[in-house]
Amino acid sequence: AGSTPSGLREGGVPSYMVAQGLVFIKHAQDPTSQKIVRAKRSVGFMVYCTGRSWTGPLGATWAEVDDTRSPGECSWVLVQGPGFGVVGPLLVDPLSEEHASQRIAVRWCRDPPIFECVMPKTATIGDVVNVFCARTGLNKKETILTKSLPKKAPNGSGILLPMDYTSAKDVLFNEMTIRDAQITDTLNLVYVGHFEEDYHPTI
Repeated sequence: AGSTPSGLREGGVPSYMVAQGLVFIKHAQDPTSQKIVRAKRSVGFMVYCTGRSWTGPLGATWAEVDDTRSPGECSWVLVQGPGFGVVGPLLVDPLSEEHASQRIAVRWCRDPPIFECVMPKTATIGDVVNVFCARTGLNKKETILTKSLPKKAPNGSGILLPMDYTSAKDVLFNEMTIRDAQITDTLNLVYVGHFEEDYHPTI
């Protein structure tokens, strides 16, 4: 038997929810393995774990997958950490009351949404924008999120008024927490830059 790697902890989270639509996996019993696979998983997908976690030398946290509930997944999965080109956690604890999470979707002009994630309600709208822009290539300074679209033009054409007619109460500010924003539906992107030029999704 090999020596136990330092950084291992017991009694951790029994299940996680995929927060950003992708995961990083080590298909090995040894969490120190350097062979890492990036894979797509839908936002909200559940990953069942043993409760063991390992923190690497650079601060990344990995959770051991429970292969009795996730067959064929004898592996470790990245919860969060630096060095993977991703902003924010990849997995969140859906049962945590302290860090209760919310699913967030963002549309550009029309459905379907161009972005989905799960974020803790204690996170700010600024945190959402950071994750959104890291995933889409859009510029943070030119990104505004709103809870509703403007009203339709009064001429009966059915065309929406320009975005600057959005109700002030529906514009989300970066300092707000997700909890305070009271998001109940898909958010709308107001982009003041050149969307077609800047939009380069990473997944």
